[in-house]
Amino acid sequence: MKSILRPVVAAELPSASALIRASFLALVAADWEPQAQAAFLSESSSEMLERKIQVAAYQLGAFIDAQLVGFLMLTSPSVLSNLFVHPDYLRQGIGRRLWEGARAHIETAFPTVKTVELNATPGAYQFYRRLGFAPISGGFLLKGARVTRMACWLPARALGAEYGLAHEP
Repeated sequence: MKSILRPVVAAELPSASALIRASFLALVAADWEPQAQAAFLSESSSEMLERKIQVAAYQLGAFIDAQLVGFLMLTSPSVLSNLFVHPDYLRQGIGRRLWEGARAHIETAFPTVKTVELNATPGAYQFYRRLGFAPISGGFLLKGARVTRMACWLPARALGAEYGLAHEP
């Protein structure tokens, strides 16, 4: 079943928080130190999401029927801060569709933005590579969170030079 993409409204923030937490605990937490796990879970409460969304450059949810199954947020047009898919819905193209929706928004609403950056967790690293992100650092610990800094140069696609696993030298 194909997901519908649209912004998440305030009444859906508890669902967004639950989705982020479920995905984090299933896919990310094991690579992070306990204090980093606790900080992330605190920062992903529905109250904190409400504050973050008010100042975010963009946010988008993926819905199947009425269920939120994916969530994306850009804290600025050049920073992807959240991209989570519920563990039960992985490998169905939802994460890619969320990124493509955000990318189209950036290219239309913020045409001067050429690069989007993120901190990829070890489990998400290859996913982001397939989306066209390239590592711009080695792996490191950021306040107990194991991540790799990655960037996607948006003009690469139009030039036929998008970086991803299918285009490795």
